[in-house]
Amino acid sequence: MLDKNYRRLAFRTANAVFLIVCLAYFTVLVNHAYVGLSIEKREGNWNVCFSDPHGEGYRLGIHIGDIVLKINNEDPGTYPSSEKWGDAEGASTITVKSYGAPVRVVRIAKPLLTYTLLSELPMAALGFIFWLVGLVTIFKRPFLVQARAMFWLNWLVALVIILAPASSRGLILARELEVIGFSVVPVLLVNFVSVLTNTRNRLNQLIIWTLCLISVFLFTILISKELGAVFAVGEMRKLALANGLIGTVTVLWNLVRLIKLPTDKPAKNQATIVLAGLAMGLLPFIILTAVPILLDVDLIVNPKVSALFIAIFPIILSYVVVNKSLPDGRKFLELIITSLVSGILTSCLFTGCLFLTGEIEKFNVETFLLLFSLTIMALVIFNLFKAIWHYAIDKILGTQENYRIEKIVVGINGNSSSLNEVLIVEELVNQLGLEGAFVITEDLNGQYTKSAVGRYFGNTTEQAVMEDYYKIAKSTRHSIETFSSDFPVEMYIPFVSEDFTCGMFLGHRHSYIRFQSNEVMLLTTVCYQIGQRLKAIRVIKQLSREMNVMEKKSRESQRRSQGLEVFNRLLFSNLEEEKKVLAREIHDGSLQIGLDLNRRMKELIANISTENNSFQTVSVMQDMVEDLNYELRSICSNLRPSSLRDLGLIPAVEVLFQQIMQKELLVIFLEVIGMTREHRFKEDIEVVAFRFLQEGINNVLKHSGSTRANVRINLEDERMEMIINDSGKGFDPQKIADWSLVGNHFGIIGMKERIESLGGNLDITSNIGHGVTLRASIPI
Repeated sequence: MLDKNYRRLAFRTANAVFLIVCLAYFTVLVNHAYVGLSIEKREGNWNVCFSDPHGEGYRLGIHIGDIVLKINNEDPGTYPSSEKWGDAEGASTITVKSYGAPVRVVRIAKPLLTYTLLSELPMAALGFIFWLVGLVTIFKRPFLVQARAMFWLNWLVALVIILAPASSRGLILARELEVIGFSVVPVLLVNFVSVLTNTRNRLNQLIIWTLCLISVFLFTILISKELGAVFAVGEMRKLALANGLIGTVTVLWNLVRLIKLPTDKPAKNQATIVLAGLAMGLLPFIILTAVPILLDVDLIVNPKVSALFIAIFPIILSYVVVNKSLPDGRKFLELIITSLVSGILTSCLFTGCLFLTGEIEKFNVETFLLLFSLTIMALVIFNLFKAIWHYAIDKILGTQENYRIEKIVVGINGNSSSLNEVLIVEELVNQLGLEGAFVITEDLNGQYTKSAVGRYFGNTTEQAVMEDYYKIAKSTRHSIETFSSDFPVEMYIPFVSEDFTCGMFLGHRHSYIRFQSNEVMLLTTVCYQIGQRLKAIRVIKQLSREMNVMEKKSRESQRRSQGLEVFNRLLFSNLEEEKKVLAREIHDGSLQIGLDLNRRMKELIANISTENNSFQTVSVMQDMVEDLNYELRSICSNLRPSSLRDLGLIPAVEVLFQQIMQKELLVIFLEVIGMTREHRFKEDIEVVAFRFLQEGINNVLKHSGSTRANVRINLEDERMEMIINDSGKGFDPQKIADWSLVGNHFGIIGMKERIESLGGNLDITSNIGHGVTLRASIPI
């Protein structure tokens, strides 16, 4: 635990140091011009021995062979930079004498910010690529010693690259740190390759110690130089470069040894990929920069351009480390070649546009290589930031795993689109780096499906071979099987349950590496998870089909229900209309005849003597006619209360309750809130409200056994709420749903449907022995 905390602290400190150094040196960088002059003392004069065409000195007309008389009005021999490193960096004025020209004073002005940033952009981008690649690698594989070794290698290389522009300007300690860092890089490079390929033999250890001694020797020289000792700067640089060449040769020797291994060994594939990265990344720098410096010949191109190719190397190393358990050399090389071709075409197009617009005066190899490198690095940096962003999101969501195959389980099962069998198989192929896969699923009902991805998609011949094997395996009880190279696939992994069978055929990798014995258990776990997912998909699809059928039936039932609602609405409307017609016909017909008969009976009684024997009979008949007229009036009132039509809801309810209380042993308490007796509503609202109150009181009389009923009518928020409450015997409210099925209590059912036809609702609350509460709410 202590070691883990120490590593974490060192990791965070290193990143903080890198960012602080970048910020500090870039801040100073913009205030110092790059002079680009190297001087040496010959025959008592300080002569210019090198003038960088990209430096301010060359731009101001100082060339090789010119004599430097003064630097900042001082003798060049006493100027700190020329004394220690043999250059004129940091100078603000240089007194120089050219051949055949008078003495002149050249002033080195502060460079433009945009010019400095653009000129140093390639090296800055290269440094950040190294650092970001190391950061991404250790984020993805934090527990691998190879990832930690690569991070420290990339961190040091990035620091050296970032220090290079500051070193070229003679900033404090920049050159010393650059030389020390450059000499230590080969040590970490050899150590990383030894860890990666498990070749920590005595020879490698001896070479590492030798490189360390050279680095210590260089460090000692730098300390002695600070104390006043004189050492040739060129020899120091050659010693540092020699250290780098020794490290490069050692790495190449280790990789070449591994290439001789059989093709099915993962170490051979790793060595091939790393060697390709070294060739593509380091050879341009060695050929174009390192060798000319060692041979003291003119450089072919600007060192910044040749150094840009080194960005390929850390990317390839990161690929090998991240994909250590499942290397895939051919696929990666194919990706590299495709990227290079795309970069070349894009750079040609970009260079042509700049040439046509006059941004560059002439087209040469150096310009093209610079634009090509910048294009490739822009793509690389974008993808690196994208990878870091995805890692941060995964870290926040808690889905980041430490090892690749364990991550496949989460990736496949957590995929939102995994309800498609083909997508699951395709994800498996992509994660394992396979040429393809073929999956057969079958259930107890005989439903048989096939999913083919990669090289097996559309390949009916190979599919038929695998189907035949599946049938044989099914009859002989499935088991895990690894096939020879002449079979279409490399491995067969079954998943068998009581009602579901799945056979998964895993194709060969893109590389020559076969599945290792230590990977079989992990692959079995992955395929078991996939089998569970495929089984779940089969169940979900079956349920989905059943739900679709039920949904179709539900929609049909809903349409019928809507039709019944319309029918009920029309039925109630027609019923009220028929009641109105019947009440009018009774009132205008039978009731009028009864009234006329009653009048004639009265006239007949008036003309008959009381002593007449028929008088008593006629009197009884008159009473019967009066009773008949009363009943007819009551029927008309029940069918269509005239008070409801003429006076409104509240007066009609009052009349209804008074009539009921006159005939029945029931006391009704009426409370009206939010409205007056003169309040009028739409006819259908008044009719439904009146019928609800009428039916509710009738139910109290018929079923509750209560002698008291409370009625409240409340108008609030554009809704009319009516509550009828009694203290009778009550009933079980769970039986309400069964009343419509057994044909009982059609009154309550009719009330509910009438109220709901107006967009209202009816709630019934009851408990046995605690009465009933009817609550109706109707929008107005």
